[in-house]
Amino acid sequence: MESIYDDNSEAQTRWCHRVMTSSEKFYEDEFLRILSASYDLKKFANTLTSDSDNLVEIISDEAGLDRVMRILGISDDINTILFQTIMARFPATMTLKSGKALASRLLDVCNIDQKNTFCQTTYRHALLLARDENGCSTLKKAITIADDILKSDFLELISLKAHFLSEDDLGISLIQHVLNLDYTRKATEDDTLLHELFAEFDEILPTCDTVELLNLASKLTSDSRLFLEFVKTIRGLLMVQIILGRSEEVDRVFWEAIRRGYTDLAITHHGHRIMLRTINVFEKRGNKNVYAQILRLVGYNAFYLSKQPIMGNAAVLHAINIHNPNCTEFIACGLQCHYIELSFLNNGSNIVEKLLGEVDQDFMLPLIFMVMEIVNCDEDTLVRLAKDEYGNRVLEKTLHVADYHHLYDLVDDIVDKLEPLLDTLRGSRGENIAALVIQVLGSDSDQSDKSESDQSDQFESDQDQDWSYLDRCESYLKDHMVKHEF
Repeated sequence: MESIYDDNSEAQTRWCHRVMTSSEKFYEDEFLRILSASYDLKKFANTLTSDSDNLVEIISDEAGLDRVMRILGISDDINTILFQTIMARFPATMTLKSGKALASRLLDVCNIDQKNTFCQTTYRHALLLARDENGCSTLKKAITIADDILKSDFLELISLKAHFLSEDDLGISLIQHVLNLDYTRKATEDDTLLHELFAEFDEILPTCDTVELLNLASKLTSDSRLFLEFVKTIRGLLMVQIILGRSEEVDRVFWEAIRRGYTDLAITHHGHRIMLRTINVFEKRGNKNVYAQILRLVGYNAFYLSKQPIMGNAAVLHAINIHNPNCTEFIACGLQCHYIELSFLNNGSNIVEKLLGEVDQDFMLPLIFMVMEIVNCDEDTLVRLAKDEYGNRVLEKTLHVADYHHLYDLVDDIVDKLEPLLDTLRGSRGENIAALVIQVLGSDSDQSDKSESDQSDQFESDQDQDWSYLDRCESYLKDHMVKHEF
């Protein structure tokens, strides 16, 4: 018969499984014998944890869980052996039906260091646990017992993903649990007005009284400064996330406040997440107009947002990356007359380059605006642009994009402006721009071996083409500027 002393490790594992899960009297008696024999128990614990899949299977069994929990607490050595394997298979064990009971027993018997390890391991798997009913219970317990430093990390993580978590009841219950913690409540004690307002929301939220909630939401959003200060706190962000979606009237009140204070909200992490939640709530009701309006707001405020180094800039880049034609045109028009100015900035140059990357035969606005600014700027500005770390990249990309799309008139306009500056650009960061200009000029000179009559004909043809091209640009700009007047 297989036993703990069997030389075959697979046989030992099978025997352990029977001892831990079987209802046969022989194996029940064997389990009780092992519990009373310290040497056998340690060897048994090592065998039990040698195959983590086997341990997970045992824990998922009702009898197996009961026996694991009886082993836990017998000695520190046994606790450590089991604890380490359970931590290694944390998501698998904590999302079992028995995970909540196992977590409670572990925390009852483990030492302070192990409790910290438990909380840190929970933090690493928090988002996965939050999507499972059993795992979410363990997550709530870990947040409650964590020290203040780790509590702060949990709060930051949950606030970061609040727009995602608030999509279902399980996530909302997690956010509500965090809001009920004394630690979270204390975070707003310094601001008396905000603290009183939070207290009112705390009282109303559990009642689901939509009339009272609407009145309180109206009170909060009637003062734009107060609303901004409210949502800039983690507590305020989390409250708004779980309030949105409760009633259409309340959602409209918050949307109007977001629309009015868009620029202030868009440059904050919390404001950005509230907008994501607002979009999701309205789209669930079949209303996609809010998303379109937010995209329009991005375009309307594109220059202001582009100069904000973190969230504002990120909002513009995100809007470009969704490749929505209307939105991209809003942004391109919103940045008109500011392309060169932004090209000198790290974040701003990224936006200009991104817009230039969107250029195609049906969408030339960024390229046309950029070339117009180059042609109209003074020589000192153009030299600085060519020599600037960020501006140099933008200028090079402008030339490449115009050439790639065979917009040779635009290339010639840039080259004509840069040709007198070649000596200044050589031997500097602008060397690459000088090389591109010389390449274009060399290509043009190869076309010049023609008769005088041919040259005269070509000159007249070029004039016609230039006027035709300018007419096309003017017509193109008029069409798009009328479409996207702000």
